[in-house]
Amino acid sequence: MSVKISLVIPGLCGPIPEIDETHPAASDLLKLLKPARATSTSMTGFANQLAKLFDINTSGKIPHAALSLEGVGIDPGEACWVRADPVNLQADMDRAILTDSQSLNLRTDEAEKLVDELNQHLAEDGLSVLLADSNNWFIKLDDCEFTTTPLHDAAGRNINHLLPEGKSAGYWKSLLNEIQMLLHMSSVNTAREQRGQAAINSIWLWGEGCLPAKGNPDITRVWTDDMLTAGMARLHDISFTALTDVNELANHMNPGTHSLITFEQLNQPACYGDAAAWHNALGDLVNVWLLPIVELARAGKASLDVYPCNGIKYRLLPSAINLQFWKKARLQDYVET
Repeated sequence: MSVKISLVIPGLCGPIPEIDETHPAASDLLKLLKPARATSTSMTGFANQLAKLFDINTSGKIPHAALSLEGVGIDPGEACWVRADPVNLQADMDRAILTDSQSLNLRTDEAEKLVDELNQHLAEDGLSVLLADSNNWFIKLDDCEFTTTPLHDAAGRNINHLLPEGKSAGYWKSLLNEIQMLLHMSSVNTAREQRGQAAINSIWLWGEGCLPAKGNPDITRVWTDDMLTAGMARLHDISFTALTDVNELANHMNPGTHSLITFEQLNQPACYGDAAAWHNALGDLVNVWLLPIVELARAGKASLDVYPCNGIKYRLLPSAINLQFWKKARLQDYVET
C-alpha cells in the first residue's frame, strides 16, 4: 500500500512583484520543484484546494466561518455563520485599501473591548459578534442571502468593488457604515493611533454559510496551524495537530497513510506583494520544513504532492526524488510575478 504526503502551501508560487534569484531560498525552492511533475488541478485558492482534498462538495462556495468554528471546537450547529474579522481601511479620494488584523498586532484586550462595544450596538438588530481570538470574529445569522469576497482576496486591495452582493447586501453595507462610525469613536483606536498604530476601523464580512456535509477523503492525519483545515479534519473525525517537529511526520508514514500538511507563512507576504518578507519566509519554510519532508518522502518511498493553490500540483514520486535533472530552470518559471 502506498504512502502519500500532501503539502498545501498558498503563496509558494506567488504572486510576487519581483524575485531575487540570488536569494538562497531561490535555489532551495528550485531543488524542490525542478524534479517534480507539474499537472493542472483546475483548482485555485487555499480553501478550494482543501475542500477538494477533503472531498467536500461546496459548489464553489466555502463556508469558511462555520468550518473555522468547528476547527476551534465551537459547534456551529445548523446555523448560518459569517466571519466578521477586524481590519483597517485606508481611504483616499476614490478607493479604500484593506489591511487585515494579522498585520496590525491587535491585542486580545483590545479585541475584547471592540467586540463588547460592537455587541452593544448590534443587540438591537438581534446580532452579536463571537470572538474566537483577537483576529477571528464571527456572527451567527438567520440566513445567508448575500455573497462576499474572502479576506485573502481583499487584503492589500481596493475593496470598493468587493463589498457584499445579493438580496440582503444593502442591509449589510448600511450596517458596515454604522460599524465604521462606531469603531472610529472607540477609545481603543484613539489609543492605537496615539501609539502610531493603525486603527481597527471596520470589519470584513466573508466566508458565509452552514457546515457542509462530510466527504469521503483518504486523508489519515493532518498537521496544521490553520483553523479552516482543522475544521475540515474535525468534520471528518480525522486526527489533527500543530506540526512542531518534522519527525512527527516520520512516525506516521506507514503503508496506506495519507498525511496532509498546510503551511501559510507565504500567503500574507504574497497577498501584500511584499517580496522581502516572502523571500525570508520562503527560506525558513524550505530549509526547516520542505527539504526535510522531501528527504522523509524519499526514505519512506512516499509520493509527495505540493499544492501552491494556483491551479497546479507538483508531484514528486519516490523513484524521481533522487534523479539529477539536467534541465535549466529559473525561479520565474515557477513563481508568478
